[in-house]
Amino acid sequence: MARTLRLLSSLTLFTLSLGLPLDDILLQIFQNIHWLPNALAQVTSDLAPRAVSFQPKAGATFNIELSVVPKTSEANDQSYHVWDFDMFDAPTSTIKAFQDKGHPVICYFSAGSYEDWRGDADDFPSAALGEPLGGWEGEYWLDTRNQKIRSIMAKRIALAASKGCDAVDPDNVDGYTNPTGFDLTKADAVDYLKFLANEAHSHGMACGLKNGGDVLGQLVDVMQFSVNEQCVQYNECDLYQPFIEQNKPVFHIEYTEKSPAAASFVTKSCTNKGAKGFSTLIKHMSLDAWTTKC
Repeated sequence: MARTLRLLSSLTLFTLSLGLPLDDILLQIFQNIHWLPNALAQVTSDLAPRAVSFQPKAGATFNIELSVVPKTSEANDQSYHVWDFDMFDAPTSTIKAFQDKGHPVICYFSAGSYEDWRGDADDFPSAALGEPLGGWEGEYWLDTRNQKIRSIMAKRIALAASKGCDAVDPDNVDGYTNPTGFDLTKADAVDYLKFLANEAHSHGMACGLKNGGDVLGQLVDVMQFSVNEQCVQYNECDLYQPFIEQNKPVFHIEYTEKSPAAASFVTKSCTNKGAKGFSTLIKHMSLDAWTTKC
């Protein structure tokens, strides 16, 4: 109300400065003021973030395929509830096909690295490209403090929303633990991840924390789930229990190149005490269609 009165006061002073009679000004204001509350309500509605509809619960089953686009026939497999696809590669029709079968879809993209094969690769400023990611050809660390990088990621999140994704899975957000070529800190990572979460939430999508166990305490309240890689191998699964305590899932992956996976490896991956309550898969590092679940 105070803002409305200030607005009317400013309009009155402005029109007086034009030499218009005060009684004409007041008449026009009161004849047209009926539309003002509705107009203000509409503006408020347009600016307000959409509610995040996808709120997965701890223990939800999931599968992830990134190096291949899943066949729509896989949507008939109800042993996996949530699916994680590559946002760029998965067409809208595939996302919808899975959702029509009751599967929420998470859309993966790299938020902390440059990939030279992506359609928006030319948008990245050279000053924000850092050291190569070891073992991943054509991929380089990003300076996630760069505002241009953040604008690009906001566009990627908007693209995920336009394709109908229920959530986003931003990867490579732990640059502070790697030789990126930039002096990135944990505080930088927390700031960046909150930015990504806010962007996703503004489109009504959930957002996950990829790895990053040592900054989890500052982010568990703003993220809807965790995607963890190899916490059994690195003996750090207990770091992710705060998600389980909030009834949010930890989508947990252990990697092997053996098909089928060795029985001892499956047992170790699926019975780790620190991973109690996690949704665990055993996958190839390439994240192709092959999967073993606990």
